[in-house]
Amino acid sequence: MMWKVRNAKRPEKTVSARDYYGEKTPYASSRVLRRIQRKITLRALKLALFPLEWKLLDAGCGNGFSLEILREVGYECAGFDLSPQMVALAKKKGFDVKVGDLRKIPFPAKSFDAILSVSALQWVSLSESGLVAKEFRRVLKRSGRAVIQFYPESEKELMAWAQAFKKAGFSVFVRQEGLESARKRRVFLLLGNKVF
Repeated sequence: MMWKVRNAKRPEKTVSARDYYGEKTPYASSRVLRRIQRKITLRALKLALFPLEWKLLDAGCGNGFSLEILREVGYECAGFDLSPQMVALAKKKGFDVKVGDLRKIPFPAKSFDAILSVSALQWVSLSESGLVAKEFRRVLKRSGRAVIQFYPESEKELMAWAQAFKKAGFSVFVRQEGLESARKRRVFLLLGNKVF
């Protein structure tokens, strides 16, 4: 099946994430985006099956949409985001969040049992995929796992990200859903020491 691209004018190709999610973004108040984020986060958790006693890191947490769901489900969680404005909004909700980058996660080594990342990875250049993969490995405990939902531009890009995580020592499972349309497509990378 041919890879269909929904929007050739992807924001991550024209503006930085810090600027896109800055002070003037409607992201934090959008009910539609909140609903989409909730659906994707719950699906990611269903795929990953993280035990409830695990401590989770939300990588690219934005204003805390996914953190709200993690807390609602019962997880102990923390997060980070590139946008100081989004971090400030998440802090107002009572979350342990920091300004940080997927390439340099602002938490100590072996701090988390699992990482959840929704709609953030596509903001990082593929040339820096090795840095991201090493950082995920660094902050995860030895038995840690991760689930990443993102919007790769092509199947080639998806496979390159999967390869970067494999090279960092993860087992990688690629899950694609809704392939009948670019609008419905969801891509997940499931990472761990065991095959999912």
